[in-house]
Amino acid sequence: MALSIPKIGSRKKVRIGLRRNARFSLRKSARRITKGVIHVQASFNNTIITVTDPQGRVVFWSSAGTCGFKSSRKASPYAGQRTAVDAIRTVGLQRAEVMVKGAGSGRDAALRAIAKSGQADTVGIALRRALLGEIEGTCITRAKFGNVPHEYSTIVGIEESIQEILLNLKEIVLRSNLYGVKDASICVKGPRYITAQDIILPPSVEIVDTTQPIANLREPIDFCIELQIKRDRGYHTELRKNSQDGSYPIDAVSMPVRNIT
Repeated sequence: MALSIPKIGSRKKVRIGLRRNARFSLRKSARRITKGVIHVQASFNNTIITVTDPQGRVVFWSSAGTCGFKSSRKASPYAGQRTAVDAIRTVGLQRAEVMVKGAGSGRDAALRAIAKSGQADTVGIALRRALLGEIEGTCITRAKFGNVPHEYSTIVGIEESIQEILLNLKEIVLRSNLYGVKDASICVKGPRYITAQDIILPPSVEIVDTTQPIANLREPIDFCIELQIKRDRGYHTELRKNSQDGSYPIDAVSMPVRNIT
């Protein structure tokens, strides 16, 4: 007489158990690498650290939940620190790039843990790249002088050439919340020194250093410049060509942070 096989559980529960076992076996059998990329994803309810090799293949991952933290403690700074230490020690990284995403409270603690583990230069390079290239700034992108044949021309009664005036305009630091392109202008009468304080700006734009020199008028002449202001990020170079209407582009330095040491 054949005996019936006792029912252990549903197929759905068996499949879920297999997936969980495969996930934890992957974390336990992570291969060790000396160079890779550390991805820090910090949300308001968890912190996840993923380590990939230079080709982008996942080597190891860790989260506040897998480290034993539950409920609201998964988003705590201490949970982020423990998660980062768990990922780095398991893989054995010696050199890595750091990619940060999210604004959770465990983000800064994870970065500090990565820095203490010997990745201080790596974290510094990542922060330097973010500060120099990802923060938006406002600058002057174009200047129009009137009928000037080329940027090396000189104007009677002005000490500087057009090129020198363009370089001085490039050094002016602006602060604003504007979007798109806005117009500004300079209209003065010599003899006098022209500084950034003489720029007539839109209401949403202000000058950080109003003493920045622009030009020196040595004779009693009227001098006007039409300017364009734009909010952007990074550094953009413009190819200057001889202009028929006296309008010349200015290399845009849209970086509020100029130097990081």
